[in-house]
Amino acid sequence: MAAPAHRSPFVGRERELAEVREAMADARAGTGALLLLSGPAGIGKTRLVEEAAPRGGRDGLRVLWGRAVDDPGAPPLWPWRRVLGALPEVAAAVTTALAEVDLRPGRTADAEAARFRFVAAATEALLQAAEPAGLVVVLEDLHWADETTLRLLRHVAADVQRSRLLVVATYRDPSSTPAATETVTGLLRVPAAHAVVLRPLTEPDVRTYLRQVLPHPVAEATTQQAHSRSGGNPLYLRAVARLLADGRGQLASGAADDELRQVVRRTVAELPRDVLDLVATAAVLGEELDTTVLAAVSQRPPDDVTEALDAAIRAGVLAADADAAGRRRFVHAVVRDAIYADLDASAREMLHRRAAEALEEAAATDSSAAGVVAGHWLRAAVEPATLRRAAGWARRAAAAATRSLAFDEAARFLTMARDGLVRAGAGDDELAEVLLDLATAEFRAGRFAQSLDDAERASAAAHSCGRRDLVAAAALVVHDVSSPEFPPILLRLCERALAAVDGSAQPALRSRLLAQTASALCDAGQFDRGGSAAAEALALAEGSGDPEALIDAVRARVKSTPFGLDVAERLRLGQIAVSLAESTGQPLVALWGHQWRIEGALLLGTTAVVDQELDQVGALARATGLPLVRWHELRMRASLACLRGRFAEGRALNADARDLALTRLAQDRSALGMSHAFLLQLALVTGERPPWDDEARTTLADAPAVPIVRISRALLLLLEGRRDEAADLYEELRPEAGAPHFGTMVQGVVINLVRLVAEFGDTETARVLEADIAAHPFASGGAGIYCSAPSDYYLGRLAVVLGRPDDAADRFDRAVTVAARMGARPAVVHARLGVAAALLDRAVGAELPRAEALARQALDEARRLGMPGSMRSAEALLRRAREAGRAADPLSGREREIATLVASALSNRQIADRLVISERTVESHVRNILAKLGVANRTEIATSMLRSGSGARTSAVPVKQ
Repeated sequence: MAAPAHRSPFVGRERELAEVREAMADARAGTGALLLLSGPAGIGKTRLVEEAAPRGGRDGLRVLWGRAVDDPGAPPLWPWRRVLGALPEVAAAVTTALAEVDLRPGRTADAEAARFRFVAAATEALLQAAEPAGLVVVLEDLHWADETTLRLLRHVAADVQRSRLLVVATYRDPSSTPAATETVTGLLRVPAAHAVVLRPLTEPDVRTYLRQVLPHPVAEATTQQAHSRSGGNPLYLRAVARLLADGRGQLASGAADDELRQVVRRTVAELPRDVLDLVATAAVLGEELDTTVLAAVSQRPPDDVTEALDAAIRAGVLAADADAAGRRRFVHAVVRDAIYADLDASAREMLHRRAAEALEEAAATDSSAAGVVAGHWLRAAVEPATLRRAAGWARRAAAAATRSLAFDEAARFLTMARDGLVRAGAGDDELAEVLLDLATAEFRAGRFAQSLDDAERASAAAHSCGRRDLVAAAALVVHDVSSPEFPPILLRLCERALAAVDGSAQPALRSRLLAQTASALCDAGQFDRGGSAAAEALALAEGSGDPEALIDAVRARVKSTPFGLDVAERLRLGQIAVSLAESTGQPLVALWGHQWRIEGALLLGTTAVVDQELDQVGALARATGLPLVRWHELRMRASLACLRGRFAEGRALNADARDLALTRLAQDRSALGMSHAFLLQLALVTGERPPWDDEARTTLADAPAVPIVRISRALLLLLEGRRDEAADLYEELRPEAGAPHFGTMVQGVVINLVRLVAEFGDTETARVLEADIAAHPFASGGAGIYCSAPSDYYLGRLAVVLGRPDDAADRFDRAVTVAARMGARPAVVHARLGVAAALLDRAVGAELPRAEALARQALDEARRLGMPGSMRSAEALLRRAREAGRAADPLSGREREIATLVASALSNRQIADRLVISERTVESHVRNILAKLGVANRTEIATSMLRSGSGARTSAVPVKQ
């Protein structure tokens, strides 16, 4: 982009200018980056990049510009379109990726996979285009960018470091919307991202500027006043300088932006009438404009338009774009806004109508302009026919956005269509389809609550006008997401749809509605009813052979029976999902299938099958390149590594998963939360303090208060030694803890709840959990976050709470066997400690040696694995065993020494000689030993000592010479 014809001096910014130039040099050398330039409007972000960029492509470094605009009708990827237009090879890669998209209505797996392939193809093409000399892409006004633009930017940012590409993105700070702030915060987490903050110019900078632009000497008071009135903002300083240049030595009081508007008004007022009218028309068209379109809207010859625009450029209102012939832009959005704001309402409406009429012909063949046309009609029209016309264009824009996988933008256009129809007084028959399309776009964009609201409205409208097909479709829009307020609404939608559908004529549709019903019932904690609905859905789906119905039914069946589903059936359903994924081209369905099979194999303890399935997930990740699949693979591998005691490997894999969550899955905060949850579970196993940073604590604090989150908050407090606070949290959740809706049908909730129950001795909840776990035994589970110990281990802990040490010892023994068979070394350590503690609780003297041996084994293994918490527990048990041994032994130290020698068949004389005491003393000790042990002779003394494990040892006291 060439500099504007009317340029002002560039002052200050030495440090920032050096930073941008250094980043450009690094990109040329092979290390790309993302620079985020921030500051308020007019602070000079664009000018800084213009000054840093090499003139005329010097050094072979090409600089391409794109700009987001504050226009609800702008098409998706607007800032990137100029860039793509200048890079045909990148545009071709994007076109190819989009051509391969085959979205089926209502499916999210395809949408996610397709969106990834699109941004991955575009990113790779951009990186290639930067070779060999380097490439700078400048994206201006990121605070107005659409979500698809931001999605591509996030993907590029994750890979840019390994390239010769530098992306410079400018945005206003403070940002205009919370969404923009969140986006920038996410981008700054990427390692390649660097922030450059533009501060106001200093007073010396202002002095330098004024000396260069004013024809007369500048008094110090004038400099101070100019600095104060402009706030050091270059755009406002330019306005102040113009007032001074016009001979106004004293500046009026008021805000700088008021002074800017005053200068704009003065400048525009001085333009010839024909130029003034054209500038007003240009302000209606937007910040950027095409001279051909402007000529059509203004109904003036193109040559006249060009001449008038040149006059506006000379006046400093507009600027030319040397990279795009025939295009002009306002020197700043603030200038355009000031001109637009001064237009009378009737003049605005008339100009918007002209713009819509002029653009309709072009939009008929270029769908990217449909949204712009709709926006102009909506701002021009009040009569119903024209508003319906606007809604039609908005729906065309939404369809084009959907084809480009720009679901946020599709939702924006459909909102425009809905609003236009409502203003036109449309009835339910017109609104039903638009509301359904809007709900679908919102769901695909991840706006689940809004989607459900609009799906409910679509259902009501469709029911009102007798559109049974739309009633059923509305019930299926929102799926596979959970929130406490969702189930009642979904159940109402499904009930209405099931009543409207002829199940005998449409078994596949009935199956899908039943599967949706089952899922909602499970989310509401009604697993029994959910299981019945899922079973019926599966039978109908298998009978119909419809792949979409079968996918829904299989998922509902697995969800409705997290504990009770037969393992063989779980493995079968997983295989069905994998097969369906191949036939329907839905890779995420394959991921679910492999995950179900992994969970089934873990329930059985067959780790060989687990490893085989996990290798299949790895192959799927490599074949598709989907970050979500790779993230799941890393999560499961980390979990399995820790199950086997390879903690360092597990931590490294978890760190890789966290990095992927930050770069490729940044829009899904739960992905990052899973890595934090892993560290919490690891700390519970090893007994270490979790290495949580402020980010982890914020993630947990901001997470929805679902059962597992509430439990995790209490567990974290326990690990940090804040037991009283943990007890308070547990008291809050304890009344709900045993209820099905709390999640006791979910393994992760149950096993973590056991830890709290054991810590606080809650016998009431212990009985509920014991029944749940005993009914559904497992060898392990929970590979998605952290693999659990065998169910017998948790039953052992509950038996301890319930005061049943015999049962506890038995359960822990079984857990040792199961865990050892799986190679789950940490679980073996915990189970051995459990057995040792239970044996000590039983206080049977003969079991003390075994308790001591188990504690010793656990201590040695915990030391090898790096489990400091278990080491402390083992050492405590060893001390307890020794104390119990001493308490259970009635003999004094000397008496035990003599009894041991008696058991070794020494006579009283021999004992006396060895211990260097009199034979009479030995005889006295022997009488006391017989009495204390309750035996009749020396032989029975020997038997008693052998039973206690002391009979084979002899004292090392020297024999009397």
